[in-house]
Amino acid sequence: MDVTARGSGLGSGAASVCPADGSAGLRRFALVCAVLVVLWWAAAVMAVANGPFRIPPAHVVSVLAARAGIDLGVHEERERLVVERLRLPRVVLATLVGAGLAAAGATMQALFRNPLADPGLLGVSSGAATGAVVAIASGLGAASLWWVCGSAFGGALGAAGLVYLLGSPGGVPVPSSLLLAGVAVSAFLGSATAVVIALVPPDEALRGILFWLAGGFSGASWEYARVVVVPIGAGLVVMGLAGRELNLLAVSEEVAATSGVRVGRTRALLLGSATLATAASVSVSGTIGFVGLVVPHLLRLVMGPDYRYLLPASMLAGAAVLVGADTVARTVVRPAELQVGMVTALVGAPVFAAILLRQRSRLTIQV
Repeated sequence: MDVTARGSGLGSGAASVCPADGSAGLRRFALVCAVLVVLWWAAAVMAVANGPFRIPPAHVVSVLAARAGIDLGVHEERERLVVERLRLPRVVLATLVGAGLAAAGATMQALFRNPLADPGLLGVSSGAATGAVVAIASGLGAASLWWVCGSAFGGALGAAGLVYLLGSPGGVPVPSSLLLAGVAVSAFLGSATAVVIALVPPDEALRGILFWLAGGFSGASWEYARVVVVPIGAGLVVMGLAGRELNLLAVSEEVAATSGVRVGRTRALLLGSATLATAASVSVSGTIGFVGLVVPHLLRLVMGPDYRYLLPASMLAGAAVLVGADTVARTVVRPAELQVGMVTALVGAPVFAAILLRQRSRLTIQV
């Protein structure tokens, strides 16, 4: 089944990718980014301020200013400790994971020329989840967080390689085949994860696995942030600098090749970068869906399909969305706490359905 799109709304690749017109596109990009930065900052301040111990937003700003060497003198020592040791690491981690998932989703939609492509549908998230669950169940995760991260990346890379192999008849990748292969691999890895869970004794490890699979940042710490900042940051840099190549690949491999792009090498590098960012994200947050699928679609409605602008904006939007979702998860059912994956699914699924309904006249489904 091949799902493509006409126009610049929902489609990412089969649609004709025409970069936004010069200065107008750049002005729109600057405006959207400015709005997204403000939204992220507002979400971050609210995330740090809200919790069992509420801190006035002005005091939050005072603590953050103090870290930059500016003494506003309106916060207490207890507030500083809560902000710096408990809530700020959570915001930083949600920012990194949100940016990584959104950028990976946008990149995969261009590479596979399919608006339904994202790390979840193409098996990368499932592979990372399986690897991380195996590490936790075997006890390696208790020894070091690096085992979880490494296992998640190995699982994600293996899943991506298997999808690529199954979806490339005759050695030539076919976007529709890649999507179907991703669905099959995701289903298989989901079953493998269920088997691992069934074999784990009903102790703390099992509860940790089940809680982790729902996705969230309840265990966030500066150690978690240090583990993922380099792999996610490296993936974001590579993807963010490849806007021109993604624009060409999103049209066709022939167009990209005739324009000087080394198709095989570039596709492998970008797929590896998206896999790296996804694996690192899943290793510290669990599986969080719909961020990589919905965020790029919403931005295309505003900015168009030019990946030179879409990718950086997706990073900012993904960060703001996940920081906001984490705040909702922590506060909506106090004193209990929802998992972030639940919030993104409850909100993301209806939003994506609304986008599909709005853009259905532009979709072409070929079997």
